[in-house]
Amino acid sequence: MNIGAAAKAAGLPVKTVRYYADIGLVVPLDRSESGYRHYGDAELSKLVFARRARAFGFSIEETRELLSLYED
Repeated sequence: MNIGAAAKAAGLPVKTVRYYADIGLVVPLDRSESGYRHYGDAELSKLVFARRARAFGFSIEETRELLSLYED
């Protein structure tokens, strides 16, 4: 799915999803030939996880640590 659909499904603004990709918090599945980010189900789950962690007050770095535990 494209970034707009992923953002909507995760309940985040597109700008936030783009920021998370830029800082390596949630890396897109791949990019199209024209450079558009694509997200799969696993990435969508991570975006939702990150949204919830941030809503509970975790910092970006704490969220990164939680995601690394989640991925293991």
